[in-house]
Amino acid sequence: MNKDKYVITKIEVQKRNKDRVNIYINDEFAFACSAELVYTHSLSKDKIIEKDNLEEIVNEDNYIKCKNTSLKMIEKSYKTEKQITDKLIEKGYDEKVIERTKEFLKQYDFINDNKYAQMYIKDKMNSQGRNKIKYALINKGISEEIINEKLCYINKESEESSALKLAEKKYNLLIKSEQDIRNINKKLREYLIRKGYNLDIVQSILNQVVKQDINNIYENEAEDKVNEDIDKLYELAEKRYRILIKSESDVRKLYKKLGDYLLRRGYSWNDIKAALNNIIKDYYI
Repeated sequence: MNKDKYVITKIEVQKRNKDRVNIYINDEFAFACSAELVYTHSLSKDKIIEKDNLEEIVNEDNYIKCKNTSLKMIEKSYKTEKQITDKLIEKGYDEKVIERTKEFLKQYDFINDNKYAQMYIKDKMNSQGRNKIKYALINKGISEEIINEKLCYINKESEESSALKLAEKKYNLLIKSEQDIRNINKKLREYLIRKGYNLDIVQSILNQVVKQDINNIYENEAEDKVNEDIDKLYELAEKRYRILIKSESDVRKLYKKLGDYLLRRGYSWNDIKAALNNIIKDYYI
């Protein structure tokens, strides 16, 4: 047989997956593809096929696989564009196939970062403050422009109401094992900050929940405490940064790892962001 010709000598349905077939060219296995492409491209035994046509079939099959992979991911839970992209890159799909797949997903509204942010905020607003919600959405790849737009729909009254319910529940647990009002106040404050609430909301809630005059207790300490916390944040961030750069050179990953580390220690996203932008000066969101 003339080896310059590409002749389909066998089309074989796979045993483990009836939706895929093995294609043999010139009596040798050439590639596997979706069974639907056999009909789309009118493939049959003894058909002579051009090299460009072969590449088109392989590319089309990669697209079908990539699209199906994406749809299976979305079946489990709604995803952001970045989450889909990262997963497809991890699975080895090339950039052109991924971009084509995302166009399909956007066309049918399978991925929509605006909708995702809105759904996420609605789901979390009764259990988290805007700082924690914002940082979580940034990590999921949502732009700050979209996040800030959607966060505007959370008014201060509803956020304070959610914080108050969480604080009252936590307070009732704390008083069972803690008698010192200062310790109760400290633990409750740290708890609300970890939940992502701003300091002004936290202080307002503490004054309502803790059954003593918190303003009197901390009258001379409040301003010093804030400054002390900021200094401690910068010191902690710089120390952790020096550790991370020993094993991580990717600036974006450094930013994320350092941000996660500081958030777990109860600092607000705005303070964290200011510290990160000071330390990692060449990073831009």
